[in-house]
Order: sequence, then C-alpha cells, then structure tokens
Amino acid sequence: MIFFSVTAVLLGLSGVVFGFWGQYALKSPYNAFAALALPLSLIVGLGGVLLLCVPHFFDGLFNLFL
Repeated sequence: MIFFSVTAVLLGLSGVVFGFWGQYALKSPYNAFAALALPLSLIVGLGGVLLLCVPHFFDGLFNLFL
C-alpha cells in the first residue's frame, strides 16, 4: 500500500512539473496535452498524499459499491 502511495505521489509530482514545462515549451497541439496532464497529475499526487497520511481512507468507499 505504501509503494502505491509513494508511486502516486512521484507520478503526480512529475506530471505537475511536465505540465508546467510543457505548456510553455511545446508546440501547439502538444501543449494542450500538457495542460490537461497538469490537473490530472495534481489529483493523482494529492490522492497519493492522502493515502500516505490516512492509509485506509478509500476502504469505506469500495465497500459501499460491493
């Protein structure tokens, strides 16, 4: 569980860095992909931090749908 959380935090951080860099450095159709990657990677990174701080946060959500 910790491996998944740390991986999500690292992917989120690298996606945010790519998003900020890609919006200004890439050409026209590709900067839109970088702009879309920025909020998605921010959500992934914040979800990873949430799972690091509260490891069983989403367990009740999964039990709700099962």
